[in-house]
Amino acid sequence: MLDRQAIERALCSIWEDLLAVEVTPDDDFFELGGYSLLLVDVVAEARKHGFTLTPNDVFDHKTPAAIAAVLLPDGSAAPERSDQSQSGADPDFAEVWAGGRSPVEVEPVPTLTPLVERGTGTPVFCFHWGAGNVRFLRDVVDTFRGDRPVYGVESVGMWSRERPSLSIVEMSTRYLREIREVQPHGPYLLVGPCAGGRIAFEIARQLEEVGEEVAVLALVNAMPPGTNELDAGWGLRDYYDFRLASLRQQFGVPNLGADRERVMERMVETAKIDAGMDPADLHWRQAVWAAGNFAQEHYEPRPYGGHAMIFQVAQSADREDADWGRVIASTEVRTFDAPDTLPLLRDPSFAEILAKKLAEFPA
Repeated sequence: MLDRQAIERALCSIWEDLLAVEVTPDDDFFELGGYSLLLVDVVAEARKHGFTLTPNDVFDHKTPAAIAAVLLPDGSAAPERSDQSQSGADPDFAEVWAGGRSPVEVEPVPTLTPLVERGTGTPVFCFHWGAGNVRFLRDVVDTFRGDRPVYGVESVGMWSRERPSLSIVEMSTRYLREIREVQPHGPYLLVGPCAGGRIAFEIARQLEEVGEEVAVLALVNAMPPGTNELDAGWGLRDYYDFRLASLRQQFGVPNLGADRERVMERMVETAKIDAGMDPADLHWRQAVWAAGNFAQEHYEPRPYGGHAMIFQVAQSADREDADWGRVIASTEVRTFDAPDTLPLLRDPSFAEILAKKLAEFPA
């Protein structure tokens, strides 16, 4: 049977392996260089050592000694721990999700939103990333669109309480239905940043199935299906709790409502939300994020016989699982030193390459 000292030793060992530093029981995970996504590996390794750990345990308590004290306060049996943060007043996932409505209960809100309405010819369609929002792209599309109009596709649930789909295939089918109301036939021009890359890929695949041409499929810092960033064994509550804990850590608040105005301003600055969101929807939007990530982690793709432009960041270039060639017949890969998706989208070299590609097709 595990005791507190055994958990401390296990956590120190796990952190040493993952962070490549020496760890003592009183060391802070984040001060040692730990970060949110690495907690997925910490949780998985803890299970192998025989005890159950959640990301919130590390976010809230930070050191092996403090975590072990919470898991086994009397040295013998673990108590029931809240699904919420120990210090937080953020609402539980069940409460937030219950405030949503099934698509059969509400009038669907369109997911297609004009980013740039002016222009002529074949439009460009850009897809939302993991947070579900897309309107932040208004700041960048002028750098590559030429004279074309641009539409954004945002997640169900962005501006309503309609529950989003938990399937990439199902959500892509809905998005494509709206896209074809604007443009009934190809050639189609599709841009998918980050998590939106898998959506753009699935829509291209569905268009290919019905004999329509996809002239441009641009995937921007997007990992292929089957590349799991989080834990595919998690449920919606796990993703939601992870998201809240990560945001609390990032913004240094005990719960997201504690300093809502400042938190939302920072989230707009980093494009995690779009301006104009109702403050009452802050936690609902994180539930939408959880649903989107659940769909991403469980997407099982079919091969696509067309061509794609892959814009990747240097830090993922050498990863074997970053190869879209596993599911796409033909790829053209460009690598950039940008640290993440938003800087890549704002990179003048990226804009120049994509603009040149779009210009190959008559407006």
